[in-house]
Amino acid sequence: MKKTLAAVAVLGAFAGSAFAADVTLYGRIDGGFQYNDQTIEVNGQEVVDDSSFKMGSGQSTGNRFGLKGTEEISEGFKVGFVLEHGFDFDDGAYADDDRMFNRESSLQLISDDYGTLAIGRMGSIKSDAGTFGFYAGAVNPFGTGLSNVPGIGSSVFAAATSRYDNTITYKSPTFAGTTVYAQYSMGGNGDDEMTHRADRYAALGVNFVAGNLNLAAVVDWTDEAYEKAFVMTGDERDDQYTVNVGGSYNFGVAKTYLAAQYFKNANDMAGVIAVMDDAINLGKDADGEAISWGDFTDTFKGYGVALGADVPAFGGNFLVSLAYADGEEENWDADATAYSGAVGYTYPLSKRTNLYAVGVYNNREIKAGWADTKVEQDQYQAFFGMVHKF
Repeated sequence: MKKTLAAVAVLGAFAGSAFAADVTLYGRIDGGFQYNDQTIEVNGQEVVDDSSFKMGSGQSTGNRFGLKGTEEISEGFKVGFVLEHGFDFDDGAYADDDRMFNRESSLQLISDDYGTLAIGRMGSIKSDAGTFGFYAGAVNPFGTGLSNVPGIGSSVFAAATSRYDNTITYKSPTFAGTTVYAQYSMGGNGDDEMTHRADRYAALGVNFVAGNLNLAAVVDWTDEAYEKAFVMTGDERDDQYTVNVGGSYNFGVAKTYLAAQYFKNANDMAGVIAVMDDAINLGKDADGEAISWGDFTDTFKGYGVALGADVPAFGGNFLVSLAYADGEEENWDADATAYSGAVGYTYPLSKRTNLYAVGVYNNREIKAGWADTKVEQDQYQAFFGMVHKF
């Protein structure tokens, strides 16, 4: 209730001043229906076989409302802000009960000559989220990917966190088609910020656009919290690294995409940890609660590749993506693979409203040598709906 009143107060305050300043209220609503079916086998024996049909929220794009604005301080120099919060369409609940403006909360200094410097909570430059997420949308038609759509997010690749707290981001001016990005997150909140108790994140990226060609690359690093690692494993977790390259080219009749990733010391890849946890119970803690296998993994090393296309047809666009990931986890002598495919169609009813339909197939397999166990998941999903942007 308090959060609801706070939201109303903030929106009301800005609404009153919107005509006197460059402030915009915006958002989008994505709702529809989805069908899910999955089977999981452990050493060839089926242990999960379930399906469901339900109303879906944020299936193709995250539901949100937000405020953004700028003030010109002098010629070529502005101060700006973005406040954006997510919600669930089907029940009206906040997407994050612990915070307001969970999607982005940033304050920006914007210079025509020197670029943009922003601080606050914001999307990773490796994602397609928020003001500065440029990479995912440049290298895959589904971007980071929502629900189980195999973009280049957590359902396919590794270390795919899309947003960070206490973050500093710099975006350079574009010169000769080239834009450079730098990002650093101090992690944590309160006393944990910038300490061994918080995960800290850094990334460097570059985007080159020339006509129909779009090339992108991001290298990122995560210094994981020592305290969490010590409690779970008695040792410090290794730092995560990923190298990401890709791009797209618009041939007119179709726009093609390619993305590739190398990852090292990742805590998960392609969502195989969730599959393992669903399939078998690896133990209980002192209170009888299940322990996630992911609490003890931090050395996944491997690669992922994704191909995609965006084909205009019948007044809309067909979207296709195929992806593969392969990795190994040293601590548990585990090998993992993942295959993903998606085909979708989106049709605009107007400039602000479109219909969509998507079909998805995911296969994940992990062999854990320490337990002489092989777990495999086959997953099918189909969903359709409508998006309205305002």
